[in-house]
Amino acid sequence: MLLSKCACEITFSPGMVFYHAAHSSPMEFTPVHGEPALLVRDPSTLVLAELHIGIEFEIFNAGARIPGKTGEMRDRILKIVEENGVESIVFLGDLKHNVPATSFTEASEIPLLIDVLSDAVGELHLIPGNHDGGIERYLSEDVTIHSSKGAVIKGVGMWHGHTWPSEEVMASETVIVAHNHPGVVFVDGVGARTTERCWLRGKWKRDVVMERYPDAGSGFIMVPAFNDLCGSSYINEEEPRLIGTVFRKGLANMDDSEIFLLDGTNLGRVADNRVAVQRSK
Repeated sequence: MLLSKCACEITFSPGMVFYHAAHSSPMEFTPVHGEPALLVRDPSTLVLAELHIGIEFEIFNAGARIPGKTGEMRDRILKIVEENGVESIVFLGDLKHNVPATSFTEASEIPLLIDVLSDAVGELHLIPGNHDGGIERYLSEDVTIHSSKGAVIKGVGMWHGHTWPSEEVMASETVIVAHNHPGVVFVDGVGARTTERCWLRGKWKRDVVMERYPDAGSGFIMVPAFNDLCGSSYINEEEPRLIGTVFRKGLANMDDSEIFLLDGTNLGRVADNRVAVQRSK
């Protein structure tokens, strides 16, 4: 199955692949089947967002005790690294969860995770998110910490999404962004809701984005949260509550953006999947 739109091609043979046709050769972005993880092949770089290590502490304070997720996430990451020949990992923000304070869980588990991953790959990068305040205390010199305005890594612009990105980042043909924890909501005939994490592949609104970023590329890939304890923003509800500068200010063409589930299912345009969601007061 092959779908094409402008300079973007998406295939499902055998897995979902995003391309952008920048200059003379395309850059390949491959979502890992069944995982909220993105491979950038030039060379192989793994992009992960929203690990939110320590979120269990917040849940515990709310009255529920659940097993820790860091060990499970570590094993999933190592499996992806081994199966795909990953050479570098980019954490696209919110590696930790609690702000402004840091829990014991984060202080103890983040250094252990970084030690394991630094032995598995040659490079580790962090583009800080809004939950990452003070995280440098728990990272070794093996991690390159970039500006919260993002960075161009392996030729691709990336930023978390809570700040205005740099002009250099936005000049990338396709920008990789997180922050919104994208998810799609399904509502049945009796109003029952189910949700799934999803990828979002979209274009910038040229007339709007050019006012602030005259050298902006064509669009973006929005990365879902790696930690499945994180909630999602329903990008297909009639009045989505998107967060982050670029998306709140309407620089993205959300209606024409395409939704993909983690298993590669293409749900089509956001505009064709709009649902009304009743929220509790």
